[in-house]
Amino acid sequence: MNNDQFNQYDAQRLHQRVAQELGITADELQTWMVNDIERVTEGGKEVGHMVVFRESTPPEILDKLQHRQSQFTAMTGVIDHE
Repeated sequence: MNNDQFNQYDAQRLHQRVAQELGITADELQTWMVNDIERVTEGGKEVGHMVVFRESTPPEILDKLQHRQSQFTAMTGVIDHE
């Protein structure tokens, strides 16, 4: 497996875990997510992710979201990268 394939595999695993914490499928996350912003403290400690969804995201997807912060954003806690 080359480095690009490894990075893609790692990103897919991360998105699966983010989706699981948000209560949606990885496919739904990848289809409707605009941005996934890692949240860190000033000291560099990860505290979670803020996921931003498209304005065109269907209401039934948005209604399933756990940890919703606003109409089109949701936050996770720390995601274990193992």
